Amino acid sequence: MTVQPFELETKHTIKLPHTRVDRLCLDHRTSQAIPDATCPHTSTSTSTSTSTSTSTSTSTSTSTSHILGDSSSYESRDYVGLDHVSLDDQPVEQPLHPLVELGQHIMHGEHESARENANLNGDSFSGKMSRLGSEYSKWYTENHMLPAPITEAVRANRLYIHDLDHYALGTTNCIFIPFERLLREGFSSGNGSLRTPNSIMTAMAQVAIIFQCQQNSQFGGVAANKLDYDLAPYVTRSFRKHLRKGLHYLGEWHPMAGQSPELQQATAEALERLLARAEMSDPSLAKQYPLAYVYALEETRSETFQAAESLIHNLNTMSSRGGGQIPFTSINYGTCTSLEGRLIVESLLAATVRGLGNGETPIFPIQIFKCKRGVNQQPGEPNYDLFLKAIDCSSKRLYPNFANLDAPLNLEHVVPGDPDTEFATMGCRTRVIADRYGRNHLSGKGNLSFNTINLVKLGIDYGVQQGSRTAADEQGFRQALDECIELAADALLHRYRIQASQPAKASDFMMREGVWEGGEQLAPDEPVGELLKHGTLSIGFIGLAECMTALYGQHHGEDASIHERALTLIAYMRQACDELSERHQFNFSLMATPAEGLSGKFVRRDRQHYGHIPGVTDREYYTNSFHIPVYYEIGAARKIQLEAPFHHYCNAGAISYIELDGNARHNTAAMLRIVQYALEQNISYFSINHPIDRCTSCGHEGMIGSHCPACGASEQQVHIARLRRVTGYLTGDYQTRFNPAKQAEVRDRLKHH
Repeated sequence: MTVQPFELETKHTIKLPHTRVDRLCLDHRTSQAIPDATCPHTSTSTSTSTSTSTSTSTSTSTSTSHILGDSSSYESRDYVGLDHVSLDDQPVEQPLHPLVELGQHIMHGEHESARENANLNGDSFSGKMSRLGSEYSKWYTENHMLPAPITEAVRANRLYIHDLDHYALGTTNCIFIPFERLLREGFSSGNGSLRTPNSIMTAMAQVAIIFQCQQNSQFGGVAANKLDYDLAPYVTRSFRKHLRKGLHYLGEWHPMAGQSPELQQATAEALERLLARAEMSDPSLAKQYPLAYVYALEETRSETFQAAESLIHNLNTMSSRGGGQIPFTSINYGTCTSLEGRLIVESLLAATVRGLGNGETPIFPIQIFKCKRGVNQQPGEPNYDLFLKAIDCSSKRLYPNFANLDAPLNLEHVVPGDPDTEFATMGCRTRVIADRYGRNHLSGKGNLSFNTINLVKLGIDYGVQQGSRTAADEQGFRQALDECIELAADALLHRYRIQASQPAKASDFMMREGVWEGGEQLAPDEPVGELLKHGTLSIGFIGLAECMTALYGQHHGEDASIHERALTLIAYMRQACDELSERHQFNFSLMATPAEGLSGKFVRRDRQHYGHIPGVTDREYYTNSFHIPVYYEIGAARKIQLEAPFHHYCNAGAISYIELDGNARHNTAAMLRIVQYALEQNISYFSINHPIDRCTSCGHEGMIGSHCPACGASEQQVHIARLRRVTGYLTGDYQTRFNPAKQAEVRDRLKHH
């Protein structure tokens, strides 16, 4: 397809002589490239004609080609393709002036993308390089790849496509890494192979390497869903190594002088048999070899703590992604009751409390303590002491967060004795368990992508807050919501087709090493669609509070009847996702969106269109997901009660928080009561926010006003770093790393008492 010259109002038209842009299409049924001349979607027009057909099918075939073809609604939809540039004799002019301006803004530090991701230093050289590529990729995708109805919905501010810069590449979102298998079998980074570790120190070093390698294969978070179980065997290996030394050094195992070679061989074999079955929990070792046992135990504890400290330091200092980002890591732990597994958890918590080199709070990994009745929730349970240590650690460092394994939603696929079926989270809140194709476990799969619906805009269009009607048009709202859900699903399916057509070699480490289950069995050029069907496609929502205000005049924290309507709305969206799963034979799920940059983008555009609407567009951000607004005065218990029912419907992930003041670290008993109350209310994933300020002059941490209480320095003299939670993760200083909308939200946050 030849691009026609485009006249710009300025003199920045860029001419590329001897260039033609051809369309490379993917056949809808086979996901194979087909020549431009035979492509049924090729047009000589500069605009793309896209059918809005939303025909559905109830096919249940598990064949990938069938999933990509007949069972989806894309027979009549637009191409899925990539433009490539080839030499020809036809000169063209490209409409690149918007990109030139965008690049100039990025280079001068003026573009909003500089603060879109608090995990990225957008002012650094590598950050600017990343943003240049990212913003061009977004522009290219929106202008050349998205079907017209999707583009229209995005431009109308009804729908948001997350991580649009990775859309054209076919990259996937996040994953639970199968650490147990990778450590047991060894793996290759692509530049060299690593053998099975023989100590906990080496094992934790390899965990960091695996996180780093996998992060480059995707755009979202990387997680360990049961790190205590995965690493316990390597604590045992270290214990045996130290026991061997102790037996020799402390004289508790010496062959007698003058033994025959045969007897020496038998003695050596007996030692190897002893070490092969030696366990930290074996009381006979302590009785028979008391000195060596104590030595081995202490050395193992010391090594495990050092290994945990090294892991946390590595995950906060090694940049992996382009743009200098730290890998977005999450680790879940808390239910392994072996001495080795308990030592892993104890060491990670102790290393987190100790902090980084100068005592700073570690930003990564996101740590999640898995709470389970009978395991760690009451005195006398084997890991209750670890739960108390987790509360103490959270009071000092904001991590760990708390996952509720007993919430009804999280019990659906649990297999007793199989920790890989226990609920865990990754990234800000992502949840992946159920799979209609049978892989109802966590490791080896993840979320493919998600799109978010702007509930607030729909509320404005059909509600009372603008004064154009006296009662909400609920029927009109529901019809508009149905349209948005269909468009969100269509966009996910369109993106999936691109993802599914990618060869295994494109995701490199993820498929080659079997991080995504089954990937190691694919040839490098083999498409990955048959494996990706086990992942999830998620539809998210934002601004339920402002939506209710726009519709009815109050949000769901102010009126019980409106709360009931809000809950009914989210239940309806979950039902719609379940119906999409049946219709398309994919794992559709509903997400309580972790809006970081989006919370400001939606409201900014809505305010431009609708103006200032009290309680709706009058702030710099929309409230995250179903949360009660941060500026609404409410008690901690009441907030928990109101938000808890929504968790059951958000099977793609949700989190609730409460805000405490800076005294939280001095009142762990109160934190314990709050966390356990949230668990009792069946909140699936919970955390407590409290301010952690740090004086960069003397290192004092706590709640700091305008002057450091330790050294007396004022914030005009030295920088006071103010650590806050963004969505589910932390950032070093919200004043410099948060975008303006999130900074405004932090300023508005009221404490819950």
